[in-house]
Order: sequence, then structure tokens, then C-alpha cells
Amino acid sequence: MQKKQALAMQLRPLAESDTREHAFGSEPPFISAFVSRQRECIASFSTPSAGLVVIVEGRKQVQRGADIRNYGAGEAFLLSAGSRIEVINEPDQGSGIYRALFLCLSRELMIEAARLWPEFAGRSSPADRVALDAPLCAAILHAGEALSSASRRVVAHRLLEVILILAEQGVLQLAPKYVDGSVSDAVRLLVRHQLDRDWSGASVAASFGMSEATLRRRLRAEGQSLRDILLAARMQAAKVLLCDRNADVAEAIAATGYASRSHFARQFRQAFGMSPATARQMRGER
Repeated sequence: MQKKQALAMQLRPLAESDTREHAFGSEPPFISAFVSRQRECIASFSTPSAGLVVIVEGRKQVQRGADIRNYGAGEAFLLSAGSRIEVINEPDQGSGIYRALFLCLSRELMIEAARLWPEFAGRSSPADRVALDAPLCAAILHAGEALSSASRRVVAHRLLEVILILAEQGVLQLAPKYVDGSVSDAVRLLVRHQLDRDWSGASVAASFGMSEATLRRRLRAEGQSLRDILLAARMQAAKVLLCDRNADVAEAIAATGYASRSHFARQFRQAFGMSPATARQMRGER
């Protein structure tokens, strides 16, 4: 607990004064501070963008429906866009002050993060708390240092480091649902770094926050199917491995998620008119 609180106090320079006035406006600041010397009860409000909440000093109670969570200094949690919550902010018993930070993880930032690190697409697990460790604390400070001296573009760039750390912790999903464009493109982005995964319509749909029926309908409207997209992505990856990276056939099979060597070879031949072994041999002859 003391270690958490010590990390939180490193963030205190970012929460010296209350700046919540613009936190939920049309163009909210990337980092806002919530500071109070009295107990606050906020009946209900909705967050327009996703965000990371860090308790620097005091305690916070968050209620979502029947679910109630309590957070102390050095603890953090994520809010999804549109979250409707009730909160109680309690000042620290010693200092008499409540301090917290809200880092706005805007849709634009999430789109950029999904583009930069598609390998984290679909990879997250439910967590009611975020580990405020030294790397995350340092990344927040790095972003905060730019607030008064740099452009919004620079601050946004530094906040991408925060998003990456949260993704690596497994608490923030960089799902292609944040990516503008066609559903087909979003599926390709989702699966391309996880071709060995046993993808199903249900698992892909869940990653996008939509029903399986909606996924099929939207893909059909674009003249695509999940099966065709997966097959094309796997075959293209296999060809790159065999022809450009000198992988052997067994490695290509493992990387693309095939359990059957004969099935893999049949699909490869249909796609490229040659066997996997021939494709690999041709590379050696070039």
C-alpha cells in the first residue's frame, strides 16, 4: 500500500489545483485534475469519452447500477465511453484534500493506438483496477509535463505510451471497433497478428462489441465472409513466411493455425497454384 501511495504522490504536481471545469466539454483536456477539500457526492453523470482515473489522495467510491467499488490513493481504474456512474469523493483524513486525475482516452487516440499496435486487438480481460506501477506513473508524468509547454499533438503522442502500457497490462482492449472504415478491414486488422488463433464468428463479433448476426450481415453487405477473410490472411502470411523469410513448412503451418498439414497444403495450392514445398524451393532458386 505504501508503494502505491508513494507512486501516487509522484503525480501530485499534476493535481495541485482543480481543473475539472472543462473535463467533459466538447474538446476536453487530455489530463484533468479533480481536487476538493470537502466530501463530494455526484449523483449521476456520463463520461463522453473513455478515460483512466487515478486516485492521488483520498478515496473514491464508484457505483455502476448495483455494483459498488472503492479506490484509495495509488489505485486506478478505467471508464468506458458513455459510462453512467455515481461517485463519492472523500478527502484524505490527514491532509483533508481529495485529489484525482482523469486522463482522456479519446476515440482518436484509440484509433491511432489500434493502428500502431494491432497485435493487442481483442486481447483484454475484465479488470476493475489498473496497476499503477512505475512505468505507468512515469508515462503519465511524461504526458503531464507537456501540458503547459507543448501542443496538443505532442501531449497526444505521449498519451499513446499510457495506452500501450494499459494494453500490455491486458486491461485495455485495442479492438478495431475503434477503427474507422469497413468491417472487412477491421477484421483483417484484428486477425493479422493472431492467425494461429481459432477464430470464430462469435469471438470476432465479441471483439467488436456486436452480435454475430450483425457481423455476418455487415460482412455480407461488403461482399465478404469471415471464412474468406481468414483464409486469405492465412495464405498470404504463409506465402511471406515460405518465400520471403525462409521458414519451413512446419513453421508456416503453426503460424497460421492449421492442425492438418494436408489441409494447409491443399489450401495453399488452391491459392497459389503450387505446393508449400515448391514455394519454399523457388525462394532458394532466386
